[in-house]
Amino acid sequence: MSNLWMVAYDISDNKTRRTVCNHLLDNGLRVQYSVFECRLNKKQLKELRQTLSELIDVTDTIRWYPLCSWCEADVYWQGIGEPIETNEYHLL
Repeated sequence: MSNLWMVAYDISDNKTRRTVCNHLLDNGLRVQYSVFECRLNKKQLKELRQTLSELIDVTDTIRWYPLCSWCEADVYWQGIGEPIETNEYHLL
């Protein structure tokens, strides 16, 4: 089972910022310049957090905001944008 996470960063070094951005793009959807929505299971979350923590400097910040299913249903945006696509599959 996966959950939706909002991930935001503030990273000063261009190379590190690009690398972190690419990892997040591999795992989610960019919704703002430094904000991503990622649907991750527990293993993916742990691995991504570990990978990113090894990349950033002590002066950098990455924030992880869990969006519960009730919160996710209430996500509202104005202007351009699309809802994140669900990649969950159910076999019957």
